[in-house]
Amino acid sequence: MDVIQYPDGTKLIPDFLSAQECHALILRGEEMGYEEAAINTGYGQEIFKDIRNNDRVFFDDVDLAERLFGKIKPYVPKGFNGWKVHGLNERFRFYRYQPGQYFKWHRDGSYQRNFREESKITFMVYLNDDYVGGKTEFRHYQVSPKTGAALVFPHPLMHQGAPIEQGEKYILRTDVMYRIVF
Repeated sequence: MDVIQYPDGTKLIPDFLSAQECHALILRGEEMGYEEAAINTGYGQEIFKDIRNNDRVFFDDVDLAERLFGKIKPYVPKGFNGWKVHGLNERFRFYRYQPGQYFKWHRDGSYQRNFREESKITFMVYLNDDYVGGKTEFRHYQVSPKTGAALVFPHPLMHQGAPIEQGEKYILRTDVMYRIVF
């Protein structure tokens, strides 16, 4: 795989999943049913359509997390500041963006499972690319989605999902988990 590496720690891994795997995941998400996506605030989950108006579905899948971690592990930091890479969070999200939908500038939050384990890196896979718009934009560059490509980047990076102009965009999203080493 010809990995594209950006200076801020972002990596784009082309052909991470096959088109067939991506199609099966799209169907799985549609079967589960989508809901309006909320954002995390100091008061819990709230819907703010001026910031985010796409749809999502949550699901847990330990087997999928283990399988995908085996593939993504070579492309994520092995550790830093006393934290060692541990796996993927088994809590996944499917995101669906339809025409006019977006997720404006934001940083991804960290998930803390317990005092020894938390997420540090965002992991997502573009499940399709048959739409117009919808680039993942960072401050100094944009990533054009390609079916099956994986994108990993540190949670603190500001980014946005640009509006979809035509078609539907599907993403699989979770987090890379790290465990503190004493």
